[in-house]
Amino acid sequence: MRIMITGGGTGGHTSPAVAIIEELQKRDPRLVLQWVGRRQGIEGRICEGMSIPFRHVNVSGWPRRRTPLKAWVALKLGLAVGRCFLYIRKFRPQIVLAVGGYVSLPLGIAAERLGAPVVLHEQNKRLGMANRILAPKAARIFLSYPDTLGEYPHERAAVVGNPVRAGFVHPLSKEIARKRLGLAPGVPVVLVTGGSQGARRLNEAMAKSVGRFAASDAQFLWMTGNSDAPRAREAAQSAAARVEVFPFIEDMPAACTASDLMVCRAGASSTAEIAMMGKPSILVPFPYAADNHQEENARAFDEAGAALLIRDDECTGDRLETVLRRLLSDPEGLERMGAAASRLARPGAAESIAAEILQLVFTERPQAEA
Repeated sequence: MRIMITGGGTGGHTSPAVAIIEELQKRDPRLVLQWVGRRQGIEGRICEGMSIPFRHVNVSGWPRRRTPLKAWVALKLGLAVGRCFLYIRKFRPQIVLAVGGYVSLPLGIAAERLGAPVVLHEQNKRLGMANRILAPKAARIFLSYPDTLGEYPHERAAVVGNPVRAGFVHPLSKEIARKRLGLAPGVPVVLVTGGSQGARRLNEAMAKSVGRFAASDAQFLWMTGNSDAPRAREAAQSAAARVEVFPFIEDMPAACTASDLMVCRAGASSTAEIAMMGKPSILVPFPYAADNHQEENARAFDEAGAALLIRDDECTGDRLETVLRRLLSDPEGLERMGAAASRLARPGAAESIAAEILQLVFTERPQAEA
């Protein structure tokens, strides 16, 4: 089977793609892949690590306000679509899988014009711009939420959830994960992460609050991103509590497993992983995400009793400390939040998407035009 994948920009788009790839590789040992994305994006690094052939396009996000820059962005998009025509004609995919982000638009447009079937996955509660543009002609649209906002052909849509990597589906035990990370067994663990690129507001609040915790109150795993790591290490050195600072955590499944409470942004992959592992959380949605989709995600968890939502402009050191102390002092409440998070999980998302892709390829046998 020959599949082209497109999408990226953040881990929220690439993590589901990796989960789907892992499942497809189990089912088809002769699977041939090609990923189209931005050379400087996270998707390029992922492809290098997974030995997936990578093709690049030069595109930029569409400006949200009136600006002459729109003409330049439109020109780059047109050139990228032309490049994708060549990629498709050479590779001849049986399916194009688009996982979102503006980088997915040129390959999706080219594929639909050449007759290559396109399947979409939307991770957020609100359909992203690229998926809104591609949805009318898409062969299948896979959604993460039953009440996804946005226009799309409902007869070709299915709610499957957000695929997560195998490490989150079949995690280590908490004891083994804590031992691997060198954590004390009897002290609550708080995992703080702003995603693959860090979160400045969250890091600032943590830097002000972490020094107020005693060693017996909590221990912290703090993923800062590269730019905020030096300041975070300074705050950690003066703290009585154990604080482990990481620019990036490679083994995120182990870190999640070890934690009793998570503090993070509300990206689609983060919330899907939280739900899959049944973790209570404090969600601080990124306020400048497209269509404010992170707040939509966080609100769904908050309303279900699975998380506590703190708006970005309200995330101060004092507020974060107060909320952390209140939650950590109520283990039964944390357990209830974790159970509520588990009820939001949709296990088998990657399996459902892989099965649908195989059916499209081998039953309907769609093919790109020559």
